[in-house]
Amino acid sequence: MRYYLLPVMMACLKVGNLNADTTNSPTRALDIMPGTVVLEFYNKNHFSHVQLVHDTVMGGRSDGAVNMVTEPAGLRFFGNLSLANNGGFASAEFRLTNALPAQHFSSIKLHVAADGRTYQLRLKTPYLPRGVAYVANFKSDIGQQHYYFQPDAFSGRYRGREVTQLPKLNFADVTQLSVMLADEKNGPFSIILYSLGLSTTQAI
Repeated sequence: MRYYLLPVMMACLKVGNLNADTTNSPTRALDIMPGTVVLEFYNKNHFSHVQLVHDTVMGGRSDGAVNMVTEPAGLRFFGNLSLANNGGFASAEFRLTNALPAQHFSSIKLHVAADGRTYQLRLKTPYLPRGVAYVANFKSDIGQQHYYFQPDAFSGRYRGREVTQLPKLNFADVTQLSVMLADEKNGPFSIILYSLGLSTTQAI
């Protein structure tokens, strides 16, 4: 598996446009089958940029970075989680380049290769208060796997606390998504992000 380093700035700043070679990529998310959309994490036509947000914004000492991988193509998010100074989280946030189709998506399929740690898939829409996200935890297996989510798997969270009385989650409203590690365990982590698919049926 080959790795290509993306330009990484400070942990809480924008990393920059994704620079994969997407000459032959579509300008919008891939329509694999009717009612299904797939977003590729490395594809700048699907995600305009990635931003790293770690506990360093609050005085913590966790660190993380992203780089390109090939065979298959994806983005590797890796680093070290530290609980020092009341820290304990690291995340990579992606902003969609284009709005999703106005469809009733029933399920999400996340394709990653992880390390066995418990991660969070976090979704944001324009209808949420600042800093709030819809969050679902998933215990990863080692190696490539697909993880499936339905809307009821997500709950509103703000800085680790549950938030209620939020608008009902509609996957089609999502404009940003992130993968966060906050499993309260010191040590290195690595997760390769390949794609996220949305489907109007219960499974993709």
